[in-house]
Amino acid sequence: MRRVAVTLIALLTVTVVFAYNIKGVITDPDGEPLIAATVRLLKADKDSTYVNGTKTDVDGRFTLTGISNGNYIVEGKYIGYDASFVDVQVAGKSLNIDTLRLSEGGIALREVTVTGVKTEIKVMEDTVEYNADSYKTQPNAVVEDLLKRLPGVEVGTDGSITANGKTVTKILLDGKEFFADDPKVASKNLPVEMVDKLQVVDRKSDLARLTGVDDGEEETVINLTVKKGMKNGWFGSAEGGYGSDSHYLGQFNVNRFWNDNQITFLGNFNNVNQLGFTDSNGNRFRRFGGNEGLTSSQAFGVNFNVGNKEILRVGGNVMYSHNDRTVNKYTDRTYLNGVETENIWRDARDRGHNLRFDFRVQWKPDSFNTLEFRPRLSYNMNDSESTDSTLYYNSGEKARRSKNEASSSGRSLEYGAQLIYNHNFKRHRGRSFSIDLNYSHSNVHETEHSFSSNLFYILNDSLDAYNQMTRNHTWTDNVNGRVSWTEPLGNVSNGRFLTFAYRANYRWNNADKLVYDLLPLPGEDYSIFDPVNEHLEEILSSDLSNRFRNDYFNQDIRLGFRQVTSTINLEAGLSFVPTMSKSIDLISSDRNIPERWVMNYAPFLRYRHKFSKSRSLNIRYNGRSSQP
Repeated sequence: MRRVAVTLIALLTVTVVFAYNIKGVITDPDGEPLIAATVRLLKADKDSTYVNGTKTDVDGRFTLTGISNGNYIVEGKYIGYDASFVDVQVAGKSLNIDTLRLSEGGIALREVTVTGVKTEIKVMEDTVEYNADSYKTQPNAVVEDLLKRLPGVEVGTDGSITANGKTVTKILLDGKEFFADDPKVASKNLPVEMVDKLQVVDRKSDLARLTGVDDGEEETVINLTVKKGMKNGWFGSAEGGYGSDSHYLGQFNVNRFWNDNQITFLGNFNNVNQLGFTDSNGNRFRRFGGNEGLTSSQAFGVNFNVGNKEILRVGGNVMYSHNDRTVNKYTDRTYLNGVETENIWRDARDRGHNLRFDFRVQWKPDSFNTLEFRPRLSYNMNDSESTDSTLYYNSGEKARRSKNEASSSGRSLEYGAQLIYNHNFKRHRGRSFSIDLNYSHSNVHETEHSFSSNLFYILNDSLDAYNQMTRNHTWTDNVNGRVSWTEPLGNVSNGRFLTFAYRANYRWNNADKLVYDLLPLPGEDYSIFDPVNEHLEEILSSDLSNRFRNDYFNQDIRLGFRQVTSTINLEAGLSFVPTMSKSIDLISSDRNIPERWVMNYAPFLRYRHKFSKSRSLNIRYNGRSSQP
């Protein structure tokens, strides 16, 4: 064994002794060193066997180590340059070879694929564009989940959306309206997977954009662009779940896209406070549940937009929703003095049904004429009730007991239509004429009942109570029309225009509020727990009742100047607003307001200066007159 070990050591020593180095430099044709160029040492035989290899340093230098005697080929390579070769012979010593100068070279690629990272946010004049794939969301996420991750965008607890402090009024799908003016439908139901880009756009109203005459109205909308792979065919999603305390959730969306046409079916049902559509009853009737409690809801909607390219487009939506909110609340309150305590019970329930139709037809027979018609109809029902009970103690003894009951039952029918026509003169570029007609009707009935009683134990069980019923009936008709004219000043290429617009609006608003005191019949009395409504007499309270017949006539005569250049967009002028109002109370003539006319006027200004694609200055000023 000793002899074997000595022999191995001797062989290794001989190997190390007879291992040499090859050094050199690799440069470009101008003598500049090439960093991280590839160097390979090949055997000078018919197979060019690979022996060793390395990379050049920051000075273009390289060293091949551990080379034994023999004939070799040194190869130098670098991307974009032709390879260079030099023959070397190692014979008992290390070598420094001549500089390898690589010549520029290239090849013609048949196909090139460039992969990059998309920009998360792009700012373009009135638009902020977000790349949807740059923001990670959970599987099966909806648009609302994406909105919550976007900088500058906020989603409220009620589903309302604000972008840079401005309320979002609509969500568009590839530039086309999606479920009218209810952005929650898209945000809570459309899947993120279909969205390519999300654009927040500040723009003028539909009327101003169609006619070219500013009406002083602006809106912030979100436009969802659909991924190219989803613009033809069927796609959608469905999910459901069931949990403890009988909680459940189910929802679906089905989309069909073809030849720039679209139809969408949406549905959801749950009892975990996830409203798929806006509950429009909240603005029409009295409700008691607020934002507390547990809500079960069911909703179904259809949205479509079809037509012959942009010549004739027909679109709209049908929505139905039902909501049922229940509130059960108990509060045990002790005051800091340690003497007074309260036990409070509260129960409330709100139930509503909403059915809504919105349609639109747009016809553009040529590039000079546009006709748009928008009919609408909605029917709403609501039933609400609440009970509040309080038991008040002082020093451990009952001092007062109170009970408040309220209920409301309402129905509303609303319908209307809008017609817009715009004409651009073919023989006089820049001259345009438009007309807008709008009619709406609203009829709302609501019956309210309120009962309140207080029993004072410390005052010999004395009772203070009242019982009232209110019948509300409001019906309103509104007719308005607008005519506008745009006239170019000089050559239309100068971008100077004179604008004229006249708007007239007449509103009939009729409101009956009849309040009745419900008094017990002889021999009857209130109960602290249950008012006996079937044994009560209705006495009209004239002081609390009214029957108004209100007329309001508003005109707006507007003359303006407009200048449009590549960097400036200016519109300024003066509006004259003659206004008439009168009110008659059929119950008490003392509350009548005779017909009166007021002449209002206000300058208006809209100025935009564009410094670059991402920087601009906006100034806006205007006045308006509204019905008191």
